[in-house]
Amino acid sequence: MAGRQILLGERDLPEGTYKKIRFVIKEASIKRKDRIARLALPPEGIELDVKFTMNRNVNTSLFVGWNADASIVEGYLFRPVFTVKGPTAELSSLLVYVTNEESNNVSVINRQTGEVVATVLVGKRPRGVAVGVRRDALRVYVANSGSHSLSVINPTTNKVDTEVPIRFGWGAEGVAVARINPDKELVFVTNYSSNNISVIDGTTYQELEKVNVGSGPVAIAADPPVDALLNARSLSTDDVNTLRSYREKFFNVYVVNKNSKDISVVRMDLSTLKSVDVSNLGVEWSPISLGVDYPRGKVYITNYDTDKLSVMDILKFVRGSRSNVISTINNIGISGIGVVADPSFDRVYLLREIPGDVVVIRPFPEGSDTIRAVLTPIIAAIAVEKAPRALLMDPESRKLYVVNRGSNDVSVIDKTTRNVEQIIPVGRKPYGITMFPR
Repeated sequence: MAGRQILLGERDLPEGTYKKIRFVIKEASIKRKDRIARLALPPEGIELDVKFTMNRNVNTSLFVGWNADASIVEGYLFRPVFTVKGPTAELSSLLVYVTNEESNNVSVINRQTGEVVATVLVGKRPRGVAVGVRRDALRVYVANSGSHSLSVINPTTNKVDTEVPIRFGWGAEGVAVARINPDKELVFVTNYSSNNISVIDGTTYQELEKVNVGSGPVAIAADPPVDALLNARSLSTDDVNTLRSYREKFFNVYVVNKNSKDISVVRMDLSTLKSVDVSNLGVEWSPISLGVDYPRGKVYITNYDTDKLSVMDILKFVRGSRSNVISTINNIGISGIGVVADPSFDRVYLLREIPGDVVVIRPFPEGSDTIRAVLTPIIAAIAVEKAPRALLMDPESRKLYVVNRGSNDVSVIDKTTRNVEQIIPVGRKPYGITMFPR
């Protein structure tokens, strides 16, 4: 227990102000010289003075500190020494947000301390989550699949500012943010049940447009700001100029369609902020997630039911090709459910639900089709917890964060040592994860 948290429980309480909290300990024991002795317990429990207010539709988090060394009196009596406190203000740049589908809330983690610092009640069955970095207002957007809405969290207060109803679609699943300029952003939400995406103004929260895509859209991502090309060491000057020229007029939104086994590339006009056209590109069986590697001009798409990772060539698409845009990385194992690119080290990290690990992939260079077909590109595998669902890399490219749906926690992996250095408890059935960039 030293230096880590556990989740004691979640409860619904009536509105009002609470002044005391009581802990009833059922059993306690101590181990000495390989012998275990039962400790005497105070039958009335442990009662502490607190003061907090429960408001409608708001989560209140209480953090209990336990001084284990001071909790045993006279060598046999167990009198736990507890301290209780509420959330404190945190720097937004250090925060990680994890959606908990069965808890209907979002866990807020300080990635510097590795501790949950708050929980935020959102809509029903939250799934996808993404951050907006508009200059005048940082925001966290949560897609609620059960209430067909988008919750907008203020990271300064870690409270919901507003909940935006999704009127143009049904079954909100994934969410992505496109920064148009420092003061303007668009939010995109995939609607799984209605086979379309909603386009929402990040300032007015008005739903501007619906765009029909493939069947069963799940994951979504948008082109990052053009300054991402400053790190494009793998692209030629001509490639960079091509992308820069394209981005003067358009940007792309990439949508994974699970049921139609393809991805939709939505071309958005920068001047009108409306969709121009939609191109559907076939991939392998059951695509489920994606990761954009803009410095290398690639989009990686996981295919759950095959051992192939699909790779979209953004440059070929921008130059007008539609027939040879998708290639594959073979022999990477099945049940791929998350992917993150690390262009600085020429690596791709793939999350596999079965057996529950993160595999490190070294992509083979283009033109080596024979090698791609025969050799495995996997150079390492890192085991995580039960039924992992989502994967994210921190802005400093030092750590990987894995959401484990089956064990209700988050694994933190040191990318250099490839070891799990921490496991952080969150809510029930966690699903998505995001954090603010540098």
